[in-house]
Amino acid sequence: MTTTDRLQAAGGTTKRYLTALNGEGWLKLGVVVLLFSIGAGIGLNTLGVLTPEQSVEAINWQQATGEAAIAALVVGVVGYVAAVADFVFVASLRSGRLPVWSYVKANLRRAGWLVVFRAAIVLGALGVVAAVIATTVGITQPTAEELTGGESILVGVTAAVAAVGWLVISTVTNAFVVPIMQYEHRGPLDAWRRFTHAISGHWTAVAVFLLVAVVISTVVGVALFVVSFFVMLVGGLLLAGGGVLVAENAPALEPVVVVGLIASYLGYRYVVSLIRAPVRSYLRYYALLLLGDVSPSLAMITDEVTGEATTTEEDSADITGGGATSDDTDNNNAGDETVDSNGGDEQTTDGDRVDDDQAAAADDRTDDSA
Repeated sequence: MTTTDRLQAAGGTTKRYLTALNGEGWLKLGVVVLLFSIGAGIGLNTLGVLTPEQSVEAINWQQATGEAAIAALVVGVVGYVAAVADFVFVASLRSGRLPVWSYVKANLRRAGWLVVFRAAIVLGALGVVAAVIATTVGITQPTAEELTGGESILVGVTAAVAAVGWLVISTVTNAFVVPIMQYEHRGPLDAWRRFTHAISGHWTAVAVFLLVAVVISTVVGVALFVVSFFVMLVGGLLLAGGGVLVAENAPALEPVVVVGLIASYLGYRYVVSLIRAPVRSYLRYYALLLLGDVSPSLAMITDEVTGEATTTEEDSADITGGGATSDDTDNNNAGDETVDSNGGDEQTTDGDRVDDDQAAAADDRTDDSA
């Protein structure tokens, strides 16, 4: 399948997926997208707020330790929720359904390992930049005038390379590694090894995916930024001004004003997430189709979602964990057993395709029918 074919197939699959979800499902999808979108930026935002502006010598380390602990707790909790939402999103894309709580319960443990992996990526990028800064200008916080031209360029280039590296690794992890973690019940490092083995010889296709993802995300991001600017300018001023007036005239209502402002902001972010949901779905489907092309054993989207064939009762039983076909039995006998040495919670063969998230979805359907 060529790049053009994948783009067209991803568009058709996205259309069928959103149509199958209907209005109620799309509203739930907006919540899922909102959760992992907020989680993607919470780390930098929190650290930026709590990072002290003093030089190293002037920092009250006892106070800074407490603030760092609070920041780590907030980032960890929100990051974990975002990781769970990411797995829920992938499971929904694969099945064409969105039983949220069933998918949440099925992915709690592997989400924890994903948070640890993402934290390691961020710390690694920050460590590279910190090492370069410590080597060139020391551990003190110099002013702009104290930095030479060469030092400024070196620090700037290092920060840019670290940021790009973090962005590429994070994008590939979200698009390819997370689905493999869920589909084959692997930990993040083992899923990365599986991905690199499967994609060997097809790195150009991955580069094209990254280019497409950057272009589409940039275009959508710029359009939403323009709209957001006017919405926040008008709506933000009205809400903030009205809140200040209410708080000044009735101080007892100040907590209500704060809650109202936070709710308004989250409501706005939710609307943005509803708009972004088709774009997110499209890019993820593109990645999933690419995985299926380069490695048929990683073709993890159901035929009902792709529209290639009608799912039979036997296929449905296998998808929901109700049984295995003869092909699965052959694959189980021939598959190479992989032990997740980096925190995975299961052992799985290359032919084992019984997903606990799909089994949970079957349970959810049974509950609904009851």
